[in-house]
Amino acid sequence: MLETQTDEETPPRSEVERTGKRKARTRALVSYMPVITAILGITLIIGSVVLIYGPNDLSRLLLVTFGLGILVVGIWFAAHPFFKSSRRFAPLRREVESFMDLVQVLNRQAAAADAREDIESTKAKMHEAVERMVAQSGKQA
Repeated sequence: MLETQTDEETPPRSEVERTGKRKARTRALVSYMPVITAILGITLIIGSVVLIYGPNDLSRLLLVTFGLGILVVGIWFAAHPFFKSSRRFAPLRREVESFMDLVQVLNRQAAAADAREDIESTKAKMHEAVERMVAQSGKQA
């Protein structure tokens, strides 16, 4: 028979797990904000122009202006999100970027075709970079 655990038997989640899930939900919400604001702004503009009849054009103008403001905020939000992606393992990221620079140097040297000793030097630097990456792995900023 299938047994379930009660809340008392369930071990508490670590703070890291809860924080990670909260950040994931926040990122998911933030990724949909431009779409949500676009739909809201367009609905407000079209609704105020098509559905609001009457002698008072000021209310229509205010709703259209507000809708355009929402659209502008959505465009700005898509271009410059509030929550930038944060890197947890910055030291490792720096080492990987320096390794990628070495890959570019190696490619230029291989294209030159007469730089055999330079290629060996770069190869040795790449091996050292891999050792530094291993040393930096798992270290948070």
